[in-house]
Amino acid sequence: MSDAAPFPARLAGVVPLAAYVVLRGLDATVLKGLQQLGALHTVDGENPISFCNVFFVATLVVGLAALPAGGGRLGHDLGDLDGRQRTLLGLFGGLGLFLGPIASYLALQSLTVVSHTLLFSLVLPASALLARGLLAEPLPPGFPSSVALIGAGLLLPALERMGTGPSSGGPTLSATGVAWALAGVAAFAGAGVCGRAVARYGWSPALSIGLPALASALAFGLWALVLFGPGHFFLLQLWWVVGVIGIYAVTLGLGREVSLRRAYRRCGVAMVSLWGSLAIVVATVSAVMLLGERIGAATVAGLALVLIGTLRSPLAMRSDATLRGYTP
Repeated sequence: MSDAAPFPARLAGVVPLAAYVVLRGLDATVLKGLQQLGALHTVDGENPISFCNVFFVATLVVGLAALPAGGGRLGHDLGDLDGRQRTLLGLFGGLGLFLGPIASYLALQSLTVVSHTLLFSLVLPASALLARGLLAEPLPPGFPSSVALIGAGLLLPALERMGTGPSSGGPTLSATGVAWALAGVAAFAGAGVCGRAVARYGWSPALSIGLPALASALAFGLWALVLFGPGHFFLLQLWWVVGVIGIYAVTLGLGREVSLRRAYRRCGVAMVSLWGSLAIVVATVSAVMLLGERIGAATVAGLALVLIGTLRSPLAMRSDATLRGYTP
């Protein structure tokens, strides 16, 4: 008698895993598309799509969806936390749900989706180094070779652009975009390390996800008031602004979170982390097909090296749901 799981059971694991890979890979492409859409439909000279209203809605949706999982005990659970635990929770939310998304969004304004994807592949090795320094976790055996592959994958497209120059018509790297991307890498890597520590406490999703997400939504709302004034929220009265942001928040924000959790329950951490690396392929293909981005042979080779370095690394096997869930 075969020990293999019946087809419906296997399909129940494959579907959320595939959905997670696709939604994670589409994130940067959709955000770039939103930026371009807003630039083409300005309101009184102002782009109605900003990181403030995009992430305000996205984090609000995720936070509200996570609250019921607390069983009405959120206030009690929060009161049981000591000062160190509250600081840890605040760092996780501040880095992974506020600073990281802002840096990623601003980097995407100056970079192509492909360049953005390549640079943010540094999150996994950066998180391993931080975990080594802060949590005393040993570096995995495959760490040096994986970093070398990822580094070579990042270097090849840069050398191609240096050799061809702007006259080739291809995209050039923006120093501002690279700086914001590296800031985002540091933020998401820090959030990943905090997420590992948060996971050890076994807190409910309402406390570990819902509360930080709602706090981030409040921060995005306040920042919008400071940067743009109350009139910026009036732009949400436009049906297309609410529509595109709402679709992003529900499908790519909440949808990615739900599919990730279900994939972890059905497939396990190792399988999700391994196949989740294919989001690099989804991001590249979607950027070329939907946004018309151009990539050369060196960029394709670089993407292949980054993918190999990510797939073969034991880092992917050890990364937890928190790190995978909030990495661009």
